[in-house]
Amino acid sequence: MNAGTEEKKQSMDITLSSTRSMQTSLQAIRSGKAGLDGHRQSMLNRVPEIGDWASFKYEFIMLKDLAYLTAKTGDEFALLLGKKEDILFHGDSRNCVFDGTLVDMLMTHKLYIVGHSHSGEPIPRPSGNDREALEVIGQEKSTVISAMSGMCIDFSADSFEIW
Repeated sequence: MNAGTEEKKQSMDITLSSTRSMQTSLQAIRSGKAGLDGHRQSMLNRVPEIGDWASFKYEFIMLKDLAYLTAKTGDEFALLLGKKEDILFHGDSRNCVFDGTLVDMLMTHKLYIVGHSHSGEPIPRPSGNDREALEVIGQEKSTVISAMSGMCIDFSADSFEIW
């Protein structure tokens, strides 16, 4: 092991936490008793309105960030991944409706839908529209995360899949 690797190991933090702690944080944000941390607030500042989207550096956004943004606003958010960038999309209270450039990029497989958030379900369930979107763009799977519990569910276009 070289000195650089040893130094990196000593400076790295590894954290394990319960889903209950995330659920408690989401609940505090939903009730207005807490706010977003600086990282998540900076994301929201770049996509403040429904229909807004912005590009971020690759792997800047994590799926759980979507749950926190949804807990704050009540709106759905989607994370799209390109070869060298993350795209954050601000949907409305029930949907993320992509159009124009984003549709073109999804259809040509320049972007991939990593996942999106649901606001009112402790156990998120992919909708028919969620599954149809995957089928239309030819994507195998995606993830939905709950802004109430932080629980994630992977899903495919197959409406008969058991999860």
